[in-house]
This record gives sequence, C-alpha cells and structure tokens, in this order.
Amino acid sequence: MDRRSFLKGVAGTALIPAVNLVQAGESSSFPTQIMQASLGPSAGKLDILHGQLPSDIFGHVFMAEGISLEPGHLSPNGRGALVRFDFNNQSVSFTRKMIDTPAALMQDRVDYWADRFRLLGGLTYYSPSMGFADYCNTAPNYLGDNRFALSYEGGVPYEFDGVTLDLVTPIGRYDEWERSLPSWMNTLTPDKWLFPQIRTTGHPYFDLESNDCFTINYGGNISNLGTRHGFIRLIKWDKEGHLKSWNIIGRNGKPAFIKATAHSLGVTRNHILVFETAAQVEPLRMIGIRSVDAQRHRTPIWIIRKKDLVEGKGVVIADYLELDFDTSDTMCNYDDHENEITLYGQYLGAMDKSEAQYFWDKLHFGGRVKKAIAGYPAAPVDVGGLVRGRIQVLPEGAREIRDDFRLIRDDQLFWDMNDPAYRGHFQFPETFEHIYWAAVGYRAGHVVKRVTDAYEDYPNRFYNNENLPDYDQPSALIHFDCNRMVVTDAYQFPEDCVMRTPQFMARQGSTAQDDGYIFTAVVRKFPTQNMGNGKEIWVFDADNLDQGPVAILGSTDLNFGTTNHALWVPQIGPRPSDRYKADVSDFFRSRLDKHRSQVRAVIEQEILPRFG
Repeated sequence: MDRRSFLKGVAGTALIPAVNLVQAGESSSFPTQIMQASLGPSAGKLDILHGQLPSDIFGHVFMAEGISLEPGHLSPNGRGALVRFDFNNQSVSFTRKMIDTPAALMQDRVDYWADRFRLLGGLTYYSPSMGFADYCNTAPNYLGDNRFALSYEGGVPYEFDGVTLDLVTPIGRYDEWERSLPSWMNTLTPDKWLFPQIRTTGHPYFDLESNDCFTINYGGNISNLGTRHGFIRLIKWDKEGHLKSWNIIGRNGKPAFIKATAHSLGVTRNHILVFETAAQVEPLRMIGIRSVDAQRHRTPIWIIRKKDLVEGKGVVIADYLELDFDTSDTMCNYDDHENEITLYGQYLGAMDKSEAQYFWDKLHFGGRVKKAIAGYPAAPVDVGGLVRGRIQVLPEGAREIRDDFRLIRDDQLFWDMNDPAYRGHFQFPETFEHIYWAAVGYRAGHVVKRVTDAYEDYPNRFYNNENLPDYDQPSALIHFDCNRMVVTDAYQFPEDCVMRTPQFMARQGSTAQDDGYIFTAVVRKFPTQNMGNGKEIWVFDADNLDQGPVAILGSTDLNFGTTNHALWVPQIGPRPSDRYKADVSDFFRSRLDKHRSQVRAVIEQEILPRFG
C-alpha cells in the first residue's frame, strides 16, 4: 500500500473538531495531564465514547505505568501502577493498583530527613540510609499456570497475583542478586541498606515451551567508568528453585560488561542474546550536571549457546558482535535453524529514551521547558525507523549476515519509535510475520537544546539540527510486514493525542499474527466527545488500522500516567498458593535494629506481612 493512501485524511481527526484547538487558546496541543495520575487504587467500568466493541474481543490486558512524583522525574521511570482491563460480553471493566514494592512502601511512609528518598538526576530515588527505590513498572509477563511477573531495569523482578494485582514475591532472594554499583562504591555503602542497586533487563524471557526463564544481572561499572570491573551474569530459573547463574566471558577471556542499559533480551530455541540498548545513564547526572553523553550508533550483542550453560561451571563463553544501529526493544524469531538468528527492532537514531526535559531547559526553537511537563521525555532530534538484522552463529564465533540487513524510515510516521506489539507478547513466535509499533510522535516544543547539541554530528541522520521540523508530528500506530519489510497499514492520531503501549489481542478462534485487535493507551488534551478526563483506551482492528479505532473507551475514575508495556492473556485465575516464594524475611529482620523507629515500623507492619 502506498503510504500516502493510508495517511490521507487521517481518520481520527474527525473525532475532535479543529475549533476546539482554536477556542482553547493554547500554544501547544500536548496533553499535559499525562504528567499527573492517581496514586490510589480504583476500579469500575469503561464507557464507550466512540464506536462499539467487537463481539469477538475477549481476555484481559495488564498495563504498567510510571508516574512522576515531582517536576523533573522521568515519567516512564516513575512510581509504578498496574491496571487490568477485563473484556467480557462487549463490556470492559478495569482494576488499578499501585505497584507496592518494599522500596515504594518505604518511600510512601518515611519522611524523616535522614531517611527519606531524594531524586537523583531525574532518574532514580535514593535514601542515604536505605538505598535505591525499585518501582518494578516496566513490563508485565506471563509465566504460565496463572503466574505473572513484573520487571524493571533498576531492580529485581516480582511475581504478582493476576486477580488481586498484589505483589507476591521477588524472583530470587536478595542475596542471589549481585549489587550493580562498582566495588569501590559498594565498600562505602552502609551494611544496613535495605535496597541496594540491582541492574537487570526490562524484558526477562519466560519461555513457555522449555519452561525456562532467563534474565541477567549486570554492573560493576557506571557508563564508561570502571569497565574492566564490569560484569554480566546470565540467570536461569525453573520457576521453583534457586536462581542459577553464569558470568559471561568473551572469547578474549575478558568479562562482558554493559556501558549503557540492557532493555531487551533475545531468546531463540538454541541461543540467548544479551543486547546493550540505547539509554545512556550519565554518571554526572546524579549530582545535577545535565550534560548529555550521546548514544553511539551501534548495538553490542553477546551471543550465548544454551548448550554451554553447564551447571556448576560458573562461567559461559559468549561471542560478541556490534551491529551498526542503535535500538531498545528487540525481538528474535524463536526458530534459529542452521544457527541463523533473525532479529527485529526500532532504529532509534539520534534520540535517548532516558533523557528527561528539566524545568527551564533551553529549547531548540526558543523558550524554556515549563514545570508542567518537566520530567516528560525529550523529543527525538531525528526520525527513527525499523530494522531487521541477521546473525549466523559459527562453531568458534558469530558474524552478521550483512546482505540481509534492512532499514526502513519514514519522515511522517517514524518519530519516537517506541513499544512493539505482536501475537504472544513476550513469547516469540517461530517466525515473525507481523509486528505493530507505536511511534509516540514529535513535539517541536519538546526539542531540548542540550540534546540537539549532543547529537549534532550523529551518523546517518535524516534531519540535521538546522532543518528539524518546527511543527508537530502526531503519534502513529504502524503495521509492519516482516516478510516484505514494508509498512502495510498505519493510523496517525489527532494532534492532541499521545499514544503509547500497543498490545495485540487475539480474535476468538484465530491463529494468524494479524487476526485480532490492537489495544492502545491514549492521553488526549481534549477528551473524545468532550467526555471523561482524556485518559482513554483506543481499540483497532489489527488488519485495518487506517479506518481508525473501532472503539474508544474511558472513565473519569481511570487516571493513569505515562504508560509502559502491556500484556494480553485469554484468561486469568488466582495464583496457586503452594508455588514459589522467595524467603526475604531474614534479610529485613537482620537490618531491623540498625534503623530508626519509623523505618522499623514499615518493615514490621508493611513489608514482612506481605513478603516475609
């Protein structure tokens, strides 16, 4: 399909009369209410604001979100909340709860100056007496047998009950995870810390075919500092016993390490891929210096053969490759016959998903960042794209199959490439045929000067700093055909919308990867039909995006923040009561006497009853 044919008219613009924008007298159509959300539980039914629900839509969608707690707090990394949407008999109800990790409970209840948590660099909260807050707000995952997990790059994953939405247990005892700070910093931290920094991937892989779970634990360095002491531990878990781990060593005999982040993990039938992904955490940011360390135009990968994971050996050899693009969310065909691996991801280009706008930041087109949006991610300074990469794993190494590399870009659609959605989310199919992508869009008023300066000489730019658009590009939902490497269908949202968190929902009785519906979370400045609070769920026919949403849902009782990843499952039930639970009670009790009374009270009254 020709791109202009499916963009013509932009079906959704009719849902909000243009006169509303004029009458409002606003200089920007950005929905600033995305920066505010309820910090309490809620439940209810969603109203149909537009269209109607299909008769064959069903199942449950879990959606994670982040909430800024103060100006400058990067909103996707904010205080976590979890929402479940229940689709049943052409009606939708919702249940929303805060994600109450032990650190979040402590932060909510402790206010003494020597213990309270303080925001560092807009990225993380830190208590001198207790450590780093873990919000566990990135992605919900399905483990099978009515067991669900939440993940987070700055802390250990947790299992939660799909019915109550309450956290049940961390995955792994705390002593099964290695602290991620450099060793010299660990020696300076108090022994009484309750929440040491743990770095892991945002997307552990729970393999329902093999029943194995894979994730990583990494650190020992901060960005480019102390890399020779860096480490990556590959962790394997059978969902019942202790974590098993291996230190990853390159073929040169040196330990593997990650300079930036590791948002994604790739798992195929015979291999595990650890990606270093494009979200740089600048060390100086933690002390208030807002310099930008630009991403490098590359994706490092460590490739591990599953057959090399020998219990008791302690180390595993990995092959190292650098691909010539930067990305964040990556997926692999599960099928890796002839040891050839096919992977798909965003092409991020000149952008950094971890870069917040700070109050009074200079803007590229003039003016300053207002307090109302301080903490929202900075706009990209170039258009992104979609990539396919191919790798061949050989007996003594690995190579990129360069002739099979593909990159597509689009100067209208591919702004701020974000989350993917596909059938069997977080369970890779044998072969990807269809992936749906969220492009969050481009706001000229969110282009921060210190970011454009940092990326001025970034390679392979489509736009440069001199010809960046001075107008907005709306969010887009994109249907990508993996076999043909083309966009077959797309929908651009009205200008006052921010769309995130697409999720594929299978149609009853269907098997095809494009036969179902796409759930999306939308925040809009001017609510649909002037009803509700602008926090809406838009549902699309997966095979016909350009017709616009088949239904728009909302409720004044549903007040979510910046949404992250989601998960769809056909049914849910209570978590089995006799299954895995990590023993963390000794850890907290051993530190009780070292803390003030207010901290002790939270441990005894809140944390131990839930997790002890």
